[in-house]
Amino acid sequence: MLTLTAIPTASDANLTAEPQPLPLPESISVANANVSTVARAETQTAVSKKLIEKTVKIKRNDSLSTALDRIGIGASTVYRISQTKNSKMLTQLKVGDELKVFVDSDGALQKIIYPKSLTVSHELVRTDTGFHISQHEKPVEIRTRTAYGEIKGAFYPAAERAGLSPKSIMQLADMLAWDVDFARELRGGDYFKVIYETRYLDGEYIGDGDILAAQITTDGGKQIHNGFIMRDGEEVIGFYDENGKNLKKAFLKAPMDTVRITSRFNPKRMHPIYGYKRPHRGVDYGAPVGTPIRATGNGQITFRGGNKTRGYGYYVKIRHNNGYETLYAHMSRFGKFKQGQMIKQGQIVGYVGSTGASTGAHLHYEFRIRGKHVDPLKIKFPAAGPIASKYRKEFTQRSNFLLGQLNRLDQSTQLAYNFE
Repeated sequence: MLTLTAIPTASDANLTAEPQPLPLPESISVANANVSTVARAETQTAVSKKLIEKTVKIKRNDSLSTALDRIGIGASTVYRISQTKNSKMLTQLKVGDELKVFVDSDGALQKIIYPKSLTVSHELVRTDTGFHISQHEKPVEIRTRTAYGEIKGAFYPAAERAGLSPKSIMQLADMLAWDVDFARELRGGDYFKVIYETRYLDGEYIGDGDILAAQITTDGGKQIHNGFIMRDGEEVIGFYDENGKNLKKAFLKAPMDTVRITSRFNPKRMHPIYGYKRPHRGVDYGAPVGTPIRATGNGQITFRGGNKTRGYGYYVKIRHNNGYETLYAHMSRFGKFKQGQMIKQGQIVGYVGSTGASTGAHLHYEFRIRGKHVDPLKIKFPAAGPIASKYRKEFTQRSNFLLGQLNRLDQSTQLAYNFE
């Protein structure tokens, strides 16, 4: 419900004379009056004492102590800060962070402001009993917006034309990545609809928030895929379809975003380099060198290196649960995960290249079940668990409402409601 609140103007207000200071009671002694006058004068002097502002930027291998030392604040002061409650708010710093430091004319530290983000700052102030450290948050206004787009070529530029930010585009792709292969399944005539949050600070746009609901079609509009967010406060519980089924599957449909398939699974393919029939036991995804490659499922990296005899070039092999195994070949370089380490679905295993027996930049992706190669494009994976019973009533009410808004949204109608 939209509630309008009247804001009083100057003409509505009762104007009064500027308040005057109260006179001293007649019964007050001259001595007390003098003491009071002196106390007020000292207070005014302290308040008006001008502080000197300095900016300190955190460098590589810096600590709070080394950073403050550059502006003349010694180790004893930093030690007192470290013994103060909430000291971690100021001691856990990153390279590039900036501190606003205020000192008095004697060089004594009076205040530090650490802008941790656009909306959150950590502040230290000197008090009569020592230092006090606290967190301050600026209120962020959330507005709900919608977007509608038709696929005319690739998904990413279509989403850009619809006004979605890079963050929202990637969130949309991640949200429906288990049901939609954005490289293979989208075609002309397909469309997408999105209801999402935008964030404002002091009236200025500071970025997109979460996607609340999305709808996308595949196969020329024949298949419709819906997705809705479920949150518990600010924590995202998951993404579900209109029936409360989890959109997350054991494996992603594709290991990269917005790519093209250059060669499919084919046991009798004519090899482009060797010139004879040689089974192609995976799917090749063409993409520019350096494109991130993501693990399609949780697992352990069992191999990371090069193999000239097999023609894989630089490749990574991941062992998953239930006898599943994936392989990612022809990389230009690896991600941060080493052989033997665990990796989660969606994390980067490496980057597209053309190492090994390759005619151009691409990823060769294989999927094996108990050692047997299978076509990654034809596997159907079970979903994760459905929405928890304690969230079901709230989710059903909200998803039904949002689905109604999605169904009414088209190219000629951009909804302007605040769904909150």
